[in-house]
Amino acid sequence: MKKYVYFLFCMFIFHSCDKEKLFDGPNYFEDNFESYASLNDALLPDETFWSFTQLTNEFNRISVDTTHALSGKKSLKFDAKQSNNELLSKCSIAKQNMAFWEGETIRISAWYFIQGNHSLNWLFLMDIEERTPIGAGPGMRLALVDNKLRIEYKFNEKDVTQALGQEVDFPRDQWVELILEIKLSQQNKGSVMLWQNGQRIIESQNNRTLPKDLLYFQQGTKGMYSSCEIGITANSKDTDLILWVDDIKFEKVH
Repeated sequence: MKKYVYFLFCMFIFHSCDKEKLFDGPNYFEDNFESYASLNDALLPDETFWSFTQLTNEFNRISVDTTHALSGKKSLKFDAKQSNNELLSKCSIAKQNMAFWEGETIRISAWYFIQGNHSLNWLFLMDIEERTPIGAGPGMRLALVDNKLRIEYKFNEKDVTQALGQEVDFPRDQWVELILEIKLSQQNKGSVMLWQNGQRIIESQNNRTLPKDLLYFQQGTKGMYSSCEIGITANSKDTDLILWVDDIKFEKVH
């Protein structure tokens, strides 16, 4: 029994020391979509740009579009049917095989243009998580609830919301800059901050921002995030939706 415990301990130490080498990846990526003639140009086999799309409804579409653009002539357009009790409608694009480690601070910035002023409860706009052999490890995501942004966890932590009485609505039919900054920690030593059009609308300290599961050599977390997803990562049940995204950036800042 003692030999078995010692073996497990050695395995844990080995993987802990070597995991950043084994699971290394870039900590910077940006895209303004100007170089693509079509979506296929963004999805190369070697994942130079983006890794995959999620289109869970046969009528959902992602396209390179010139209808609305921020700084250039093109943006990415996401057109999704509403979710229902049987199907969660996803219409998103993800960049995988990146590496943001515990103790680091990741910043995700993007400009969003949401068409229409209809109700959109539990619309998800950004996800950050860890790629795992089966599916994806739990992470964090940006949600629009009652037309106000909040940060939701995919693991057992309370949502981070705007200060009561000081909530700021999300503007519609115009470009809106979103900046999400997360200090990564498996303990309560992390932080989350969110800016909307330059105004800091969420700031929370002493947060756990990574799941605690240490069995990364099987099916758990490696103490990192490696996948960033944008677009309509999950549509609300309220209505079909069209939005545009432009000038995205994923980066380590500390």
